[in-house]
Amino acid sequence: MPAANVATKVSRFVGDAAGLEKTLRLLQSFSQVIAANSLPAAAAPWLQARSQLALGRRYLRFLKFTDAFALAFGAFSSHSGIVAVLEFGKWSCMGMFLLLESCTMLDVMGVYHASWAAGLFVEAMKFWFYSLSLGILLALMELWGLSGKEPVVSTGSKEKVVEKAAQAQEARAMERTSKRRNAVKKMVIDGCDLFIPGSITGWLVISSSNVGLLCVVSTLLAGSDTWDRIHST
Repeated sequence: MPAANVATKVSRFVGDAAGLEKTLRLLQSFSQVIAANSLPAAAAPWLQARSQLALGRRYLRFLKFTDAFALAFGAFSSHSGIVAVLEFGKWSCMGMFLLLESCTMLDVMGVYHASWAAGLFVEAMKFWFYSLSLGILLALMELWGLSGKEPVVSTGSKEKVVEKAAQAQEARAMERTSKRRNAVKKMVIDGCDLFIPGSITGWLVISSSNVGLLCVVSTLLAGSDTWDRIHST
């Protein structure tokens, strides 16, 4: 692939809001890993970089809670049963996380320091933890729903009918494989991200370096979907 073509693709990626957010997240994760494995004096600039990159990402998702709540309210119209309930819970918790996080923006920017900002941020992380947990549960349910066997094509039918049925069965099998792969991918992404709010709330014990490495993994996996979406248009 020519270098100019690669540069164009990268430019399109970072020019998209979602692509830019994933780029900043990857840089933030690398900064966290380097800082966690450096001496205190050498870690200071990397910690500062991580802080500034995190702030830049928060600008991009400021007021995004409106989108999350819209998805929550639409859950019962696009899904049914327990899946609808879990989708509603997932996006409601995500909306609460983004809403509470937005309330601490002035504090993290240094414009207005509030004594309650740090505690509110921890509460926001709890809602993110709930949302990711529900996302993992939804992925497990999707995998369980895809675990059934495909109906076998009868060989007693006419040849053309059997051929068309076999082609349709193959297409369904490919679709199921793709859905299964996507469900596993979502489960891995949410599972990796779960350690971010888990470490902040104290619910999961893990080192800062490992949190950064898990964040690198989830960012690369989620970023690949964003990359494909941007360059498929």
